[in-house]
Amino acid sequence: MALTSSQPQSIPMHLGPGETGDEPASPALLADGVAFLTGGYRSHGAVFRAKYRGAECVVIAGREANEFFWQNPENWSFADARKGFTNQLGPTHVTRLEGPAHARKRRLLKPGFGMEAVARHVPTLARETHAFLASPGERRADLMELLMHLLLTLNSRTLLRTDLSAEEVRSAIGFEEDLMFGINNSVSPEEHYLDPRYCADKSAAFALLDREVEKRMRGHREDDNLQALVDQEAGELGPLTPEELRYDCYLLLIGGIENTSRLISRCVERLVAHPAWASEIRAELAGYEPGSFARGLGSFPKLRAFIQETERLHPGLLFMSRRTKRDLDFKGHTIPTGKTVLQVHTLLHFLPEVYPDPMRFDPGRWLSAEPSRKTHVPFGGGAHICLGMNVARLQTPVVLAELLLGFDVELGYSPKFAYALDPGLARRRAPHPVRLRPRS
Repeated sequence: MALTSSQPQSIPMHLGPGETGDEPASPALLADGVAFLTGGYRSHGAVFRAKYRGAECVVIAGREANEFFWQNPENWSFADARKGFTNQLGPTHVTRLEGPAHARKRRLLKPGFGMEAVARHVPTLARETHAFLASPGERRADLMELLMHLLLTLNSRTLLRTDLSAEEVRSAIGFEEDLMFGINNSVSPEEHYLDPRYCADKSAAFALLDREVEKRMRGHREDDNLQALVDQEAGELGPLTPEELRYDCYLLLIGGIENTSRLISRCVERLVAHPAWASEIRAELAGYEPGSFARGLGSFPKLRAFIQETERLHPGLLFMSRRTKRDLDFKGHTIPTGKTVLQVHTLLHFLPEVYPDPMRFDPGRWLSAEPSRKTHVPFGGGAHICLGMNVARLQTPVVLAELLLGFDVELGYSPKFAYALDPGLARRRAPHPVRLRPRS
């Protein structure tokens, strides 16, 4: 359903300092997305135009924009906006599905991704994280690679139980990093996905996934979430086909490890920058044991507050990109069919009327108030809310607890906390060297 207006108005263009609107992407948007988008909201209201990734887009932002976007999924094409999911993960991938097909898929994936299905693995997550990190002596690594390797290991011990060779680990991590770069950043994703290294990593990753599907179809059983998908009574929805399971295995084993690693890495950076909070959380964790988080973080309010504040200031995506299926009227403006729309769902994270002094990192703000589902939305909202949210929200505190209790962390780089958008010109991210020193 579209909101109607009797007198549609032209949509204003928001420009950064010195910009003309002829740039392929707003330099101000790329340099500091939060400042640019909050500035546009203050100047023009909930609807304005901006240049991004070589195209002129319509930006919608604010509480009403979120409700307009999430309550009316039939208005938006989910397949067209982020085509990498369709091109690289097939036509049944849940992120690109719409309508009844999307509803069916989400229902069939619930035994794999529902909170109960994931929370039962918390003791295993804790034990496996401890074992992974407890190698003798100092551990030196790239922080993102370390975390992606760890999360892939955790998934292979819980969600989809399988033994991975060192080469399979390398290929899976390389595939996920390059897949998400092509979807989220690359200015030429078609060319990016032809790179021989990416193609080799993708082929190896799907050979692994095909092996697992074939084993289950032949009757091999494991006490994991993939088995729950295979065993469920699908009824009128129809069972997941082997072709669907191929890509659902990707979601269970590989999908999301980069996004969750980014969240955990931001938490680690903030802990290093705020040692007093690290000390307080360590003290709070005095009674921690492997099963402590199975029922949530209610007994660990400071750890929970720290993660919530990191989610607020460092959401995985600053905005969602979709295309309109029809002419839409919103706040007195007509958004034409086929237009790319950037829904800044996280704008509320950065408004002082919602979060006082919003750019200040202050976990204490969460100790006296629970986050609102309407104003704290790091995983999106509506029917298309992030499928892996429960996985991320359990893996993150487990990994942080094991790091805090077992190690002192030294970063070999200076974190930058401004929300800069990757212009998509460099295929590889900058290194993030880290040293873990075991605590006595």
